[in-house]
Amino acid sequence: MTEKRTHYEKNGKQVKFDYFTVRWDNMLREYVVHGFGEYGRNSVLAGQSKKVSLGYFGTKQDALNMYPEADDGHDMLDPQVSLNHLPGENDFVAGGAYPDDWDDGY
Repeated sequence: MTEKRTHYEKNGKQVKFDYFTVRWDNMLREYVVHGFGEYGRNSVLAGQSKKVSLGYFGTKQDALNMYPEADDGHDMLDPQVSLNHLPGENDFVAGGAYPDDWDDGY
């Protein structure tokens, strides 16, 4: 049995992932492998789930040959990211649309 990887090499840097998924992407018409991990402490999303596209493949078997540890995935099962800790997170304009979101009130 092949040991599951927990790291992916990107630009010469190892990135840790908790698990991998493979799924068909209707728009791209390819299979996509995603790695799931956690945003680092320097991110505004620190501690939340991070999803990274790692590769695109013509067949599911090609994807599994490269990432044998990948499980079947689906967008509806992916963890969701929350922005509730940011000012203006519920506004219709990113970054805040209402005066209470700005330091000077305007």
